[in-house]
Amino acid sequence: MIEIFRRNLFVNSILLLPYIFILRLNTLINPVSFALGDDSNVFQKIIFLHITNPLLQNVLANLLIFGQALLINHIFIKNRLTKQITLFPGLFYIIFVSVISENAFFSPILVANTFIILAVMNVFETYKMPLATSFIFNTGFLLAFASLFYSPYFAFILFGLVALIQLRSFKPIEKIQFFIGFFVPYFLLFTYRYWNNISFMDLDFIKDIFFRWPLFRSDSLLVFYLSVSILLASVILSLAMYGNLTAKKNIQAQKKIDCIFWILFFCLLSFLIFNSDGLIHLISLAFPLSILIGCLVSDSKYKILHELIHILIISLIFINQFKLVSF
Repeated sequence: MIEIFRRNLFVNSILLLPYIFILRLNTLINPVSFALGDDSNVFQKIIFLHITNPLLQNVLANLLIFGQALLINHIFIKNRLTKQITLFPGLFYIIFVSVISENAFFSPILVANTFIILAVMNVFETYKMPLATSFIFNTGFLLAFASLFYSPYFAFILFGLVALIQLRSFKPIEKIQFFIGFFVPYFLLFTYRYWNNISFMDLDFIKDIFFRWPLFRSDSLLVFYLSVSILLASVILSLAMYGNLTAKKNIQAQKKIDCIFWILFFCLLSFLIFNSDGLIHLISLAFPLSILIGCLVSDSKYKILHELIHILIISLIFINQFKLVSF
């Protein structure tokens, strides 16, 4: 089945949509809605206060994942990160955001991932571009929006700087353009707070989001831990195969793959700096892992092995969703 997505055809891209709904079937049968906290900002409220129906939320989540998968495939294909042009990165993104059924709902981090993906698209556009003002500004702007939906993504302001330095001669004026882009969404948020006579900053909120050790569940079924281990094993595999991912590739592809590894690093950094739900934060790994694992599978010739692993992972997802076992 996975070999269907080896060919870059329009119909294969469309097939990702039913694949999502099948893989996340339980979100339609037993939909769970996301409830906003008291500390939610206006951008979060625009979406989550106006879309409260659990089924509608999960349908929108599936459509959003489909759009994200298409964007990831666009990044992969346009930047020619491997010799083989496939749709595997989008496929693996769907798997990685669905592998833990406890995260299968419409959440702020899922929305924030959209802005991270778009920011990376803009970062990559700056490579060897003499005048890249709009792309640099957009990178900061999109990263800021990601952090407004999911506060640990605030650490990605450093990713934006590192990625731009990695890809181009990052001039002082361009740094100013990047920071202006990043602080525009926060300026809009503070302006809204001022108009509505809301304090600019809640000190108790700041105290709660920094440097608190995330909580993990310890009473789950074995299939849950197997699901988590898929993500962690993918991280280890990506790091171990760094040489294979960058070998025999042009400088442009090598630098952009390095940027994807930087995303992995900042996912870990944001996890350590910010107080977050350790389980939900695993969704942040889906984007970089989808690119890296997609590169490895695209260049690999072990097709039967890929099919077997794919079947095992899909089986695990359904077992975890419907709790078909009790151990």
